[in-house]
Amino acid sequence: MSETTATTNVQSQIQPQQPTIGVVRAVNSGDSLVIQDLRSADAPRIEYSLSHLTVPRLGYHGTGDKPPTKDLPFAWESREYLRKRAIGKKVHFYVDYTSPLQKQFITVYLADDKENSLNKQMIASGWAALYRSTSGKENKKPEYLNLIQLEGEAIKNELGIHNKNPIAIQNSIRPIHTINSFDLFNKLKDKPLTAVVEQIRNASSYRITILPSFHQIQIQLSGVQCPGYKKDNNGQMQPEPFAVDAESFISKNLLHRDINVNLDTFDKQGNLYATVKCGDRDVSVELLKNGLGSYVAWSGSSRSAPDQLALKQAEESAKGQGLRIWHQAQQSSSSSSSSSSSSGAEQYPKEINGKVVDIGNNGQIGILTDDRKDYKVALASIRVPNFTKPTDKEDANTKFERYYAYEAKEWLRKRLIGQRVTAKLEFIRPAIASNNLPEKPYYSVYLGKGNVSLGLVEAGLARLAEHKGADNRAIDYEALITAENKAKKKHAGLHSNKDNAPSYNVNDCSADDKNLKAKAQKLLPHIRGLTLTGVVDYVFSAQRIKLFIEKESCLINFTLSGIRAPRRDENEELSNKALAYSREHLHQHDVTVHIDDIDKGGNFIGNLIIGNKNFALSLVEMGYASIYDPMSRLSDFARFQEAEEKAKASRLNIWKNYDPEEEQRLEDQKKAAEEEKKQQTKAETGEAYIRAIVSPTEIYLQFCNAKNNDIESQLEALNLNEESNVAVPKVGEIIKYKSSHDNKWYRSKVLAVIDNKVHVLLIDIGEKESFNQSECNTRARTLNGKLSSLSPLVTLVKLAACKNPSNDDIFNDAMDFMEKEYFDLKVKVNVIREIDGVLHVTLSDPQGMINGELIRNGLVRLDRSTKLSSVIQALEDDEKKARTNRMGVYTHGNIDSDDEDDKPRNNNNFKKGKGKPQPRK
Repeated sequence: MSETTATTNVQSQIQPQQPTIGVVRAVNSGDSLVIQDLRSADAPRIEYSLSHLTVPRLGYHGTGDKPPTKDLPFAWESREYLRKRAIGKKVHFYVDYTSPLQKQFITVYLADDKENSLNKQMIASGWAALYRSTSGKENKKPEYLNLIQLEGEAIKNELGIHNKNPIAIQNSIRPIHTINSFDLFNKLKDKPLTAVVEQIRNASSYRITILPSFHQIQIQLSGVQCPGYKKDNNGQMQPEPFAVDAESFISKNLLHRDINVNLDTFDKQGNLYATVKCGDRDVSVELLKNGLGSYVAWSGSSRSAPDQLALKQAEESAKGQGLRIWHQAQQSSSSSSSSSSSSGAEQYPKEINGKVVDIGNNGQIGILTDDRKDYKVALASIRVPNFTKPTDKEDANTKFERYYAYEAKEWLRKRLIGQRVTAKLEFIRPAIASNNLPEKPYYSVYLGKGNVSLGLVEAGLARLAEHKGADNRAIDYEALITAENKAKKKHAGLHSNKDNAPSYNVNDCSADDKNLKAKAQKLLPHIRGLTLTGVVDYVFSAQRIKLFIEKESCLINFTLSGIRAPRRDENEELSNKALAYSREHLHQHDVTVHIDDIDKGGNFIGNLIIGNKNFALSLVEMGYASIYDPMSRLSDFARFQEAEEKAKASRLNIWKNYDPEEEQRLEDQKKAAEEEKKQQTKAETGEAYIRAIVSPTEIYLQFCNAKNNDIESQLEALNLNEESNVAVPKVGEIIKYKSSHDNKWYRSKVLAVIDNKVHVLLIDIGEKESFNQSECNTRARTLNGKLSSLSPLVTLVKLAACKNPSNDDIFNDAMDFMEKEYFDLKVKVNVIREIDGVLHVTLSDPQGMINGELIRNGLVRLDRSTKLSSVIQALEDDEKKARTNRMGVYTHGNIDSDDEDDKPRNNNNFKKGKGKPQPRK
């Protein structure tokens, strides 16, 4: 058709005299335009349909609850033909008619082509078909007749939607992609992409179609966050200041425009962040430059250095001019300048270099710098489970979390403790007033070049934090997401089945409660004498720690034997220095310990090895401890003595004011005092009568001294037989008790009241008896203060270097032998040592040492664990004779196993045994 004919046909159409002038803001389909009237700056955007046209419909893009649908053939090409000609263009249009649904149908012309309407161009190009109503009224209009002619030519030439080629028809239908955003990102990352903006969700979030693959994805602008919408008190969405302006700005310049896209990063929810350019303009920069957004560091950091600089400069420019969102900030900047300067004085360090000295709960890492500053660092963008103490009422989820909290802490401890790391500041979380939470810095910690958080997340021992769109986050957030996805695929750690998860149960023998010593005594036989590996859980002082022994799954308090460190009440400064040294070298380190015994407080005692060296020796070398070994537990005393002498010579720490001459004077005084005490003890304990036999190694002695003579005289003078009130026995009370053996009154201590039975110890003869509570009227009396305050006549002693037999028959034989041979015997007493308040003694009579006689007859065993070397050496010949002659415990050969340890016995009545040891001559 000739141009003249076309012009004539256009002019023949009946149109209003004055067209409406507007701008095309969107092209939704091949017959639908969104036009904004230019007569008013704030005119609404109205969707119009092109008169007389029908086009194939585009498929639905799909949402979470609605699946996508396919296009009709050529729907995309039809829309694209119209979009490329009309989007953003100035147009003149005429409203032809309005449907009953108030939809307006128009004929529209580009401002620079007022002869060929877009309606006509769509028909002529074959991208639209002519709409034919059932009434056929429009067939008489000249303009409609012209469109019929144009459509006929398009059909004849098989243009556009009239194409009959099956392959062309099939290829015109866009594919529906089901690839997830993570895989799509990996596929398209670092590739320059072209796309069309299909929808504006808000000023910084768009739905786009990537060409030519037709992937439809949702993207966020990287490096910028724009004002959005929030719910008010009524639950209605309300725009934030300048949210509408920002959205209008983007819709005006970006909707249905061709853009260039580079995918930069993604977040945990699968949101993709991208650089978007329309023409030669960076959309993020334009928003920032116009004061319609703020810079977001975490997503901006995924862009190139020049891009980051451009974004920051654009924001600074808008701030300087006080544009839009910065208008209020500029007004308040002067009033807040003083406060900002003061807060700037407490800047968090951007980088921390140092040694890891602590792994806390929730993945907190303690770092000690070279200048001795201690920092507690929280890991950015991840959540490590919280380690909680077990309770009686807890669900499976709590147990699951606690187990992996322990595993996460162990993972970090094994890799980081004692290692040099670098912590880099990622962001500072603002204070949250509603929860009373102060602002808090978050860091990424690097061991060498590796990000610790990545390994933790990939092992399934931490989850990613749920960040909101504009929230700052770790610079390696993208890698963290990939690591978490790997952990999920492997069902590792926190992503495993909770029903099959192991539990974390620990026997806590370290808690400070009344049962502590009982727990320790129960555990001691299982670990005594063993060399065990453990982890130092906490350092209380230079020589006392809390130790976790994994093999036994127990927590114990452990004290280094053989040394003494200064207490805080003695020298606080030195005590703190020694504590800091031990904490730095021991806290959360793997160690090896050898358990020897427990002390009165339920602390286990022994040696601790770290780095193939006894740590007690290290403390002595540094002058943080001195040798203190009354129990002779040190296996390498010479090395300790040498180390202490060197520390003294160097005047280290506790030896800072060391004076050798003064030490010698004090040593001489100490020796003189000890000798005086020894002579006094010898005078008081030189001779005694054996008054009661508790076990083959435990005896009550009545010493022959002036003190006991005086007590006996006072007891006679005060008259135990005088009348007094009936006593109501209370545990620990001293009462007057009439013995069932001889019906005499004795001073007695109430040991226990069990099942209406009162158990007492006759403190002046060492016997134990019991009676029914119903007998109190005849057997129990109160004791006056003078009588109860006098010391007992007898003293419990232990035979030095002797151990009870474990065999019940031999035990009874020993008791029988001692009752016959030693009861009421006057003996000479040699006090070897006082251990835990009990005198360890050797007893002798004219026929020799009683300790040796018992060992020689095999009635007791030689106890080398006491380390009473002088006594042990003297008794070794007696032990050899017992072994040779197969006496008592050696009847079946040499027995040196742990099975021969002491057994606890209840020998209240001291009954005689039935054995046949060799009688005394």
